[in-house]
Amino acid sequence: MPPSKPPKIRLIHYLGYFAYRTFEFVLRVFPMEMVATLGHILGSIGWAIMPQRRRTVIRNLRIAHGDQFDLAQIKSLCRQTFKNATANLLTSLRINTLKPGQLEDYIELQGSEHLTKIREANLGAIYLLAHMGNWEALSHLQLPINNPAPFAGLYRPIDNPLLDNLVKRRRENSGTKLFSKRDGFFKPIAHLKSGGNLGAIADQNARHHGMALPLFGKLTSMSNLPALMHRRAGTPIIPISVYTVTPGRWVINIHPPIDVPSERKKDTHYVSTLCCKAYEKMMSESPADVLWMHNYWRISQRRPLKIFGVKKEGYANNITQPFHILVYTGNDEEDAQETITQLERLRAYRSDIYITTAGKYPVYAEADHHIPCNPGEPPHLSSNAIQAYETTRTSPIDCALDFTDDGSGSCLLEKAGLSTIRGRQGKWMSEQTREIYQKHNDKSISLFLTSLGLNDISQEN
Repeated sequence: MPPSKPPKIRLIHYLGYFAYRTFEFVLRVFPMEMVATLGHILGSIGWAIMPQRRRTVIRNLRIAHGDQFDLAQIKSLCRQTFKNATANLLTSLRINTLKPGQLEDYIELQGSEHLTKIREANLGAIYLLAHMGNWEALSHLQLPINNPAPFAGLYRPIDNPLLDNLVKRRRENSGTKLFSKRDGFFKPIAHLKSGGNLGAIADQNARHHGMALPLFGKLTSMSNLPALMHRRAGTPIIPISVYTVTPGRWVINIHPPIDVPSERKKDTHYVSTLCCKAYEKMMSESPADVLWMHNYWRISQRRPLKIFGVKKEGYANNITQPFHILVYTGNDEEDAQETITQLERLRAYRSDIYITTAGKYPVYAEADHHIPCNPGEPPHLSSNAIQAYETTRTSPIDCALDFTDDGSGSCLLEKAGLSTIRGRQGKWMSEQTREIYQKHNDKSISLFLTSLGLNDISQEN
């Protein structure tokens, strides 16, 4: 690939660089514990003023740990997550100001014998890393290890070229080699085959670039990059987690290599499933240290019903948490044929689906649960009933659909506190629904579901 032109440096880049270095210089004055305490204070402020992020964190925690904690405990854990995330960010900047040899004062290394065994076998290793704990400490991982192998990381360039050069220079000075997307796939593989170690962070939603796999039992799109590198280089995958023990002190826990049977080493789907299991174990060590602000189980705003990620045979195995859809049917008669047909269509579309209906008439054969809602009664009674149902479940409702042709259910769903709502009319009608209605001059429930990503399963990916 021909070398690219260096990015043009603008005034905004200089201002951003100056602000970063100034803030970093100020943090240098304070001990690590005090920087972490400042992070906790700022994190509490962020928790209070960022309701959308707060909802994302609570949803993620309910999915991952709703079977262990009640809603009050989840909300408390949400606040601690904001505090730890901000503390980890600030202390990451403080770590950059440490002198050689000082980092060991703040980090306890566990499980280093697993790396020693790999090194003695003259093998490279793929470090399976997560967005948790003090991520800057991971870039210095080789410093506390005797006779480490050359370490490299996959790197996304920063938009500010001045900050990008600073970060790259610091990483390389600590002995870390960086590979960006411009280096392609083969340079990192060559590094692994030569006995080097390579860090790969692959815990976040990969959308259409990933593979449909269960994480904490719920289907999402996960990157298969570690499995692909394992397949090409033949090197072991070693999960490594980082979590806080006290403010300004962390544990780097090196887990045993993932056990992949020799006959399954080329099976990317199987190895990716094992990586998901490893992530579940790592992220459960200290839930408050995980960056739950990321939408791990992302629901597309354009096509909320679509399954993202390449699907292989058996992609739905090990799913223990469903994709939960609430359908508001309003005054529809129990034998309303279009409603029945479209509920059957929903049921056939996804094997992980759970359907709850809400409306005047109770049981549809395809519904797993029904919430009685009489549109003739005061609206708050229906919205309260929906909210009570949603909050008492161990995991949240993923998507709410208003099947009524006047949009009357969308207001109830909004008052119930549901986030991803789509209707056939009104403010919750998506642009995709409006376009497909205009194109076909048809406002049926069938086209409504089609506009939200529901297609024949054979057409998916």
